Amino acid sequence: MNKKFFGKKVVKFGFVAFALALGLAACGDGGSSNGPANNHEDTNISSVESEENLPSCTESGEGFVNFINGTKEGFICKDRKWVHYDMIADVEENLPGCTGSREGLSAYLYEEDRELNCVEGSWDVVGEVASSSSTSVPGTSSSVIPGTDPESSSDEAVDLSYATKCPVGHTCTYAPTEYLNPKVTYGELLDERDYQMYKTVEICDDKNENCQTWMAQNLNYAYTGVAFDNGYYTSDSISWCYDDDPSNCATYGRLYTWAAAVDSVAIYKNYGEECGYGKSCTRFSASALATAPVRGVCPSGWHLPSNAEWGALYTNVGGASYAGQKLKANTSLWTSYSGVTNDDSFGFSVLPAGNRGYYGDFYGQGRLAFFWSSTEYKYNGSDAWSQYFSYDYADQGIYDKDYALSVRCLKDSF
Repeated sequence: MNKKFFGKKVVKFGFVAFALALGLAACGDGGSSNGPANNHEDTNISSVESEENLPSCTESGEGFVNFINGTKEGFICKDRKWVHYDMIADVEENLPGCTGSREGLSAYLYEEDRELNCVEGSWDVVGEVASSSSTSVPGTSSSVIPGTDPESSSDEAVDLSYATKCPVGHTCTYAPTEYLNPKVTYGELLDERDYQMYKTVEICDDKNENCQTWMAQNLNYAYTGVAFDNGYYTSDSISWCYDDDPSNCATYGRLYTWAAAVDSVAIYKNYGEECGYGKSCTRFSASALATAPVRGVCPSGWHLPSNAEWGALYTNVGGASYAGQKLKANTSLWTSYSGVTNDDSFGFSVLPAGNRGYYGDFYGQGRLAFFWSSTEYKYNGSDAWSQYFSYDYADQGIYDKDYALSVRCLKDSF
């Protein structure tokens, strides 16, 4: 069943404005039709005309609710980003019925801090189906990874050492394998630009079709020689190690601005289009990317995945509500959350690399993972679509192009 997780949520990651709207706490209207009737004043509830009117989502605003005027649709401030829900209420009793017209809609209960989805006539709590021992998770009922049977109870570990030999006359660097799934058979990729070696993994749907081959580790290619200057902060590069510590690059890969991720210099050279912050390019529209992927910063034969290709990955593993636990590495590098188990059953092994803000600040390592797509946000030249991993789920949303996020490359199939 298609639960329509993607295409409904529009999450504006990062800061929506530069200053916290001080009036946020005083704007709640307990008698309006947009908020649930909870019979008490809640100073953390407000309303806005549209997403563009949202104030900054800061750490002090964690849990704040902003409804879209006159509706039950709105946004919750979580981890310094506004997360969109189709329905928001205090408790489940105040949600409208899960009817056929609402199939696939998302909901959030702010007094219980619970996410729900409308599935086959009932509001299901996100994550409960995945954790039930009596229910099989979509996408894991057949052997979808070469050499791996998710239903197998075998504890035999696969040798994760690299088999590809380093070319004579070169020194190779090997991405760490201790965070991969030892029960998955991986391929290998040698980036001949800097002789770094990575593991790769093929992930298919539950019919062993619609397969994609992904890098199983974050890219660590040093995109240097292009200075960063957004008017607020300058740097001699547009890719970085978290906290400017090389050991973080070795573990988590590098963090890239969107211009670096799509290699905008090469796009300008080859297509004559200026791309990057504030510059919209036809090359990065969803329709163009459907037939012609953008290599970007990726090795030859690989490309920066589009938002649609990321969405196909989530479909292959069973949907957004399963993507976090199915794609995140099973490692103590991730902050432990009650009721959340990262089983990494597909071997994608997402690590909590965090991100870098446009003021040069680093944020989220140990708790969050962010990845660029090649797809621009069509309504302005300042944002692009990205992926966000936290808890047991994954989301697609927009992020300011001047932020620096991780990159995973996808093997060409065109």
